Amino acid sequence: MKKIGKILSIILASASAICAAGCQNGSNSDNGGADSVQTDKNGDISFTEAQTAAIDEEAPTGKVVYLSYESNFDSSDIVSLFEKEYGATFEQMMCQSGNAYFDKLGTLISTGSSPDIVRYEWKCFPHGMSYNMYTPLDSYIDINSDLWKDMKDVAEQFTYNGKHYYYPHAITTSYALNYNNRILEENGIIDPMKLYKEDKWTWNAFEEMLKQWCDMNPSHIGYNGVDGMIFVLTTGTKIIDIENGEIKNNLRNENVSRCMLWLENMRRQGLIGALSEQQLATGASSGFTSPDTAFVDGNLLFLGMDPSWTYDSAKESLDTKGIENEIKFVPFPRDELAEKYYCGINTFGYLIPSGSPNIKGAVDWINFNRSEIADEENIAEKKEKALSTAPVYYPKCPNADCGDKSENADDKGRHIFTEEENNEGMNTCPVCDTPRKEKYKVVWTEEQYELYEELIIPNGKFTMLFDHCYGFNDDITGLFAGTDSLMDGPMYHDLSFTNLLESKYDVLEGYLNNYRDIMKKNAEGETVTYPVEENTSEDISE
Repeated sequence: MKKIGKILSIILASASAICAAGCQNGSNSDNGGADSVQTDKNGDISFTEAQTAAIDEEAPTGKVVYLSYESNFDSSDIVSLFEKEYGATFEQMMCQSGNAYFDKLGTLISTGSSPDIVRYEWKCFPHGMSYNMYTPLDSYIDINSDLWKDMKDVAEQFTYNGKHYYYPHAITTSYALNYNNRILEENGIIDPMKLYKEDKWTWNAFEEMLKQWCDMNPSHIGYNGVDGMIFVLTTGTKIIDIENGEIKNNLRNENVSRCMLWLENMRRQGLIGALSEQQLATGASSGFTSPDTAFVDGNLLFLGMDPSWTYDSAKESLDTKGIENEIKFVPFPRDELAEKYYCGINTFGYLIPSGSPNIKGAVDWINFNRSEIADEENIAEKKEKALSTAPVYYPKCPNADCGDKSENADDKGRHIFTEEENNEGMNTCPVCDTPRKEKYKVVWTEEQYELYEELIIPNGKFTMLFDHCYGFNDDITGLFAGTDSLMDGPMYHDLSFTNLLESKYDVLEGYLNNYRDIMKKNAEGETVTYPVEENTSEDISE
């Protein structure tokens, strides 16, 4: 973390120069005021947050530069549509993911070469916001507008000292319990979807189902997948919450302890993860299990994972292997003691880095993405596509000797079907009459798709919560994720939550107090000093 610490110490110190450089770099907007920058006798750099200024709403969108690790994103359909509708140009800067992403961003900001947008990562909030890596959006986007109001409750969970640096335009990961209902039917186990619809899908019902399954066969595993955080959220309590300018550590909250002790007890009963010698001997795992293999041997009952890709991956795997299946998913069970149904979520969206030379273009991009997600026609079209049983074909004629000599041919003379031909449903090559080759396609059921919509569209049945325990530095993340961590340890590695809590609580508080101190100083408008460390062994170059 020393490398990031050094970069972040430089970032705000040079913010005034960045803003000036941004306006000289062909920007379409004025980034506003400058930081107060001082260097003390030790070489440490002090700074305050830059002030934003109004942008010209009538100005052209211009060139939008995106720092990303997504290959070929700049040639995606969403980019093409944005460029067409806004008369914009989109440029992608590539980097690696993980810490390298923040290293790269920090280097770019500190040298006056900031991109205009970056995608949200867990460490953006509150870690990145603590160090003023991003531009507040309050002056540029009205969260109460028709376009954004449905996302307001979610966006408020990312408020830093009363400011919004991040408006998520979509809820992307709605964790769910995935299962093959054919296995349940064959073993006389009630479909949890039925319990869910009857409002009987609770912790107790979940535990009883795991017991019923694991008692049938020593090879059976009740649950694998994501860790205890998602279960904790069903109580309505976040492990780490950030609200009203305060970072709250709820590890000793009764709901958190009650949930983690419940999970620990189920692990001890052999209901969670691989535990027996027989299971381990066959290579069974605890925790993450790839959905394309999870249900192949028929031993796993539930896989806790994002259904948006797990549903497709698991079903395709079983279909192509000829295994009878009915892949389904339900929400995580409701806590009987909670006053309503809480659902853990993840989000997707973009932030504007400090020193962005084109804030107007960045705001246009953020609004555009929200409008595409919220558009009712797009929502209906996406559902229709998921439910459609119509065949999907490969784009080229499968005949190697097709002999197409037109402009719609590849370099081997194979016909490439046009958009018009695809829309007409043409299923044979117009050049050689060869039948088109079908792609495998997962067809969703209406029941599952409607539940999926409930899990990703706010202001519905679920109260959606985002936990910030993974939003700090690597030291804090390590306390929650890993073999001996607070969330994984009791569920998958036979560790005592009580012992882990006692050994790690004060350590966590020590880390959090640093962030609390920074948050307080930022709120009071004080200058915050970071030591500039000498970079002796690690390279921060591009």
